[in-house]
Amino acid sequence: MVFKLLLPLFLASGSPAAAGGDLLEHPYSSLPPSASSAPAAVAGMVSGETLDYDIYWGAIYVGRSFLRIEATVDISSRPAWHIVSEARSGSFLANFYKVEDRNEAWMDAAGLHSYGYYKKISEGKHFFNEWVVFDSSGSRYYGKKMNRRRQVSEFEGRLDGPVNDMLSAVYRVRTIQASPESRIEMDVNTKRNWRLLIKFGKREKISTGYAKKKKCILVEPMAGEEGLFVAKAGRRMFVWLTDDELKVPMMLKAEISIGSITAKLVRRTVR
Repeated sequence: MVFKLLLPLFLASGSPAAAGGDLLEHPYSSLPPSASSAPAAVAGMVSGETLDYDIYWGAIYVGRSFLRIEATVDISSRPAWHIVSEARSGSFLANFYKVEDRNEAWMDAAGLHSYGYYKKISEGKHFFNEWVVFDSSGSRYYGKKMNRRRQVSEFEGRLDGPVNDMLSAVYRVRTIQASPESRIEMDVNTKRNWRLLIKFGKREKISTGYAKKKKCILVEPMAGEEGLFVAKAGRRMFVWLTDDELKVPMMLKAEISIGSITAKLVRRTVR
């Protein structure tokens, strides 16, 4: 499915009601904005930042997506960023393959680990909905998932320590001052625990609707999970981050069986 190769992560949308039943709700979804002082500034983390992208299959426009740091909330008396991503098919693609995805994550403002994530994927006839809470102090994760038939089941498993989900991993990468040809690893959980390898490549100048000839550093996530970063069966994914303190994801490109999908940043706003 085309959008799974970039989105959610890359990234994901609204909330068409699940036919015959409501969508799942994450335990943290109703947390109010924090009344405490804002967390200390971290490179790449700006509360209220929204990144808007146009999505192309080759030269054909197929949809749009955004990434947003929605608010700062309190979890276990600690400030955390509530991050949201949405993706929606354009009018042309929606005529025969409608996409409406949404992803959320709650990321500790100091430790940069995740407290959990929410995912709703609606692509054509494909649908699933799930949420996960990471309980590091209790060394476990738990959650609920809903399938296409709107059947809900619970699950849980063991955590060996703090982890990231795939959406918060994007923002954690933005905080890293990496140099070309370096690499990092981080612990992630997508209903199983594994290590995400990220390679940093050369510097290149990239032009999109956001900026012309902007110096970026090429990043290649080496993962094979559904949704955000996909690199399997000889296919690769690339992300161009601006080579400055903000590390803005300016362009993403994923190889698929029939060409490639590209997400281009068109706007960055901070409210």
